[in-house]
This record gives sequence, structure tokens and C-alpha cells, in this order.
Amino acid sequence: MKVFIEKNISSHDIDRYTLTNSNGISVSVINLGGVITSISSPDRNGKMGNIVLGFDNLEDYYSKDYLDNYPYFGAICGRVANRIAYGKFTLDGKDIQLNKNHDGCHLHGGTEGFDRKLWDVTVREEKDYIALDLHYVSADGEEKYPGNLIVDISYYLSENNIFTIDYKAKTDKATPVNLTNHTYFNLSGNQTDISDTKIQILSSKYTPLGECLVPTGEIEDIRDTKLDLSRGVKFRDGFSLLPEGYDFNYILDDKAKIKYAGVLVDENNGRTVQIFTTQPAVQVYSGFWIPKVANIGGKFSGVAIETQHYPDAVNKPHFPNTILRPGELYRELTMWKFGTI
Repeated sequence: MKVFIEKNISSHDIDRYTLTNSNGISVSVINLGGVITSISSPDRNGKMGNIVLGFDNLEDYYSKDYLDNYPYFGAICGRVANRIAYGKFTLDGKDIQLNKNHDGCHLHGGTEGFDRKLWDVTVREEKDYIALDLHYVSADGEEKYPGNLIVDISYYLSENNIFTIDYKAKTDKATPVNLTNHTYFNLSGNQTDISDTKIQILSSKYTPLGECLVPTGEIEDIRDTKLDLSRGVKFRDGFSLLPEGYDFNYILDDKAKIKYAGVLVDENNGRTVQIFTTQPAVQVYSGFWIPKVANIGGKFSGVAIETQHYPDAVNKPHFPNTILRPGELYRELTMWKFGTI
């Protein structure tokens, strides 16, 4: 296990950390937004390739083309990932209006969420893994959220080819919290789009959408419908039924603490990514609106599997709770296991 650190490698004082295990798996992370810029893994013949969307030139994360069509490549999203209807909710009898940044709603933490913050990063080297510990304090009133929120997120790369994201947060006032990571996978090594990738998500229910892609509050069975991914679907076949692809919140069937959510498979080169999480749902977004920037991206160039609580849970009391209170610890885990078939 080793880590390579590059300091101040852009005009914005960005640092990059590359974690590598003895099998050659490597993960690069920058302190801007905790962004995962690349993940290198072998195909079935041992050929290495970057299987996520991200920029080698870190200036591109500040480019107008990128920010005007912002896809959140590889970033930590919060305080509340996904959408809150009109940015409004009521907490303990008090009406709260958050900043609105997407079609009159609040998306992925607002106008400047955790994805655009510079995080403090420290390196930890252990026997069987190497870790980056990321720290950020979100001040009371940031994006109009109540409470000072202390956020600690650890990225672990292990010798058994598992990359873990360990989310923790504490607050001094009641506040909603729903953290995720917005990495887009492309198991072809960014040689093609994701059409030939196969996805399986172990879910038989989802949250139907209303205005602004916010859940209506209903929970609907999707077995044997065009949204059903439980038996495994090649994206090419899915796109024939859904021309704009997938952008849905899937409720995971498994209710265990740490659950197997599903898998991505590239049958052409053999690469796989298995997803495990403590979260109750995943947003599957197949990237219809991803912009092309610096020869990276474009429609269907990657798929994000955003482990999460349900969107707009602050306005849907029957959805799993997302309110964190003083004295409580927010803690969620997500794991990606890299392999081949």
C-alpha cells in the first residue's frame, strides 16, 4: 500500500492524493469537494484503465463549460444530496427556506455545496489499507441550513480491492443530512459510452417523480416494468425503452445494516464493480445530461450510483428520517469492490 501526494498542482491550490494497493488498483482524490478524479483497475487481461469520469487537468474543474452544465464528477454532495422541493421544509415548527439552485428547487446542497468546498485532508497508513481522512465544518446558516455541522469522511483502499467511503457528521442544532458521492463509472476505461455495460440493482420499488424530479411521496412497485433492474439489464436495452435513460431513486430490498445493492459489469473486458451500503436507497443516473468537457463526458458517458436516503425526505414524514440532532452521530458506509469476470 502506498500514497502519492501532489501539493498545489493548480492555480486554485488543489492537492491530489493517489492511493495504490499491491494489486495495482489506484484511486486519485483531490481536496476540492473530495472529488474522486480517477480509479484505475485491470480488465480480465490485466490491462489497466481509468473507470470513472474525471479530469487530469484540475483547471477543468473550474472551467465555464463544466460549471455551466455541472455534473458533479466524483464529488461529495451535501448537506443534503439530491432534491428538496422548492428548497423548503419545516423543522420543529420553524419554516426554513434553503438556497435554490435547480429549477426552483434545492439540489445536492445548494449553490455552493460540499462539492465546491476545500476539505482538510490527512493520510493514514495501516497494515491492510490506506486512508484519507477528509474534514469540513459547515457553518450555521451555510446555504441557509441550521446548525454547525462537523463532517468527517474517510476514503479507504484495502488490499482486497475494496474502496470504502465512511461518512460521519455531528451537529449543534437539528438539521437534515443526506451525504453521497457522485462518481460516474465507465468500465470500458472511457473507450466507449456505457451502452454495453450491464447493471443490476436489487430493488423492487422506487419513488415516482413529480415536479422538479422530486418524489411525489408514493412508493411504487417496479417488478417486470421498464424500470426493473433487479435481474440485470444492459444499458443499451434500457435506453431503447427509456430514451433519456435512468434518473430514479431505487429503494433497496435488503434491509440489513450493510447490504448488497448491486453490480456493474462490462462483459467485453470483464471489469466489475459491486456496490455495498448502509443506505436505504440508490439514485441511478445514467448521464443523459453529462456535458462534454475537455474530451471527457457526453451523453451516457458514465453512470452514477448514488447511495442515499430518499430525496425530499424532509417533506415526506413516511420516508426514512434524515434529521440529525445534537448528541447524535450520522454514520453511513458505501463500499465499491473492484473485480473481473
